[in-house]
Amino acid sequence: MNIYIHTLGCFKNEVDSSGISTVLKRAGFNMTNLDEADMVILNTCGFIRPAKEEAINSILRFIDDKNSRGVKLIVTGCLAQRYLSDLADEFPEVDAFVGLGKINCFPDIVNRVIRGERVIEGGDLRNLLDFEIEASPLVYYLKISDGCNNRCNYCAIPLIRGPLQTRRPEDILKEARIAIDRGTKEIVLVAQDLTGYNYKGYSIVDLLKDLNSLEGDFWIRLLYLHPARIDEALIEAISNLPRVLRYVDIPIQHIDDGVLKSMGRPGRETTEKAIKLLKKIPGIIIRTSFIIGYPTETQSAFENLLRFLEEERLHRAGFFIYSPEENTPAYDLGDPVPDRVKRFRLRKAQALQEDIMLEFHRTVIGKRFRALIDGIYKKSDEGNIFTGRTYMDAPEIDSRVFIKSDKDIYGKFLDIEIEGLDGYDFFGKAWRE
Repeated sequence: MNIYIHTLGCFKNEVDSSGISTVLKRAGFNMTNLDEADMVILNTCGFIRPAKEEAINSILRFIDDKNSRGVKLIVTGCLAQRYLSDLADEFPEVDAFVGLGKINCFPDIVNRVIRGERVIEGGDLRNLLDFEIEASPLVYYLKISDGCNNRCNYCAIPLIRGPLQTRRPEDILKEARIAIDRGTKEIVLVAQDLTGYNYKGYSIVDLLKDLNSLEGDFWIRLLYLHPARIDEALIEAISNLPRVLRYVDIPIQHIDDGVLKSMGRPGRETTEKAIKLLKKIPGIIIRTSFIIGYPTETQSAFENLLRFLEEERLHRAGFFIYSPEENTPAYDLGDPVPDRVKRFRLRKAQALQEDIMLEFHRTVIGKRFRALIDGIYKKSDEGNIFTGRTYMDAPEIDSRVFIKSDKDIYGKFLDIEIEGLDGYDFFGKAWRE
């Protein structure tokens, strides 16, 4: 049986798909591409309305594939967890719907589908972290916890994945060690909130110190830090641990105190304190995200956000239109900001941030960096063009640097010089190989 896994959503879903792939390969199944697949496993996101729409469209697309080629189709992930019975009724063509926390059950589920059974399997949120991963790509997403205790009023994650669960540090370190030994060059730590990690008094700072002490040539990147838990100890760790990149993703969501209070988020003072601490780190790159059009976002509140962007000039920022999610406290506020106003505000914030980012990008032209070469853009007789990233850019999110080389530099760290800009991306050259 040839199986293809198609993953939607965040990096945490990528980790779950890797876990599914591992248990299926151990059970003797062959993981393959879509064209050769006898079965498709669709791992969905159900966080916000656009993600749900993408997931539904993907289900419909794979149902067409099922009808034309006879492939089996299993749908899992956050959308399946959240709307299991509704999806099962709406899409009778799908062979199985499987909730979260069932990764180790997939060989049995696949065999039941092969035998002709339609499987509707609810999730088990107690087992979100109960799986292993064998594949070790160049960039390795290492999940250290799942679920969330923050309870932001607009967020459905606790409804889908439940309260915070943390992995044992020894299991995290073992997984990291195996990945490094198999060639991983960048370990990306992922969780709903990395700063919330605490296992019986063992904190995220302790984990960073132990990961940093592992032998090998690799980076450690941090995604998703909560502003209320950024403290001097974390700042010291990022500043002084050589393998920990001076890059952080700190979702701020908004900056107006009225909106933040309605969101159930820390106030502006907390966020500004966190940013002030982070800016103590030489060369720090700060990525953030904002929600546009939250129900209590007035024009004045939006202008507060724009002024904050102008003043702080953060390096990277993403903007997302508010999506009301049923069963969250914010859902009862309705959706009073008109769509046209949301879109207008979105474009205005994006345009301002684009100017800020490009202004920053121009400052790094002529500077030298260490880059991880993680892609091949084009091969030709005149020389290959590779893509890489410096510490300033997270995989699949931020900018790339294009580098021409006659040598095979894929998968290596390379000292480069930034020569110019190519839209949001850079082009550069090796200055020491």
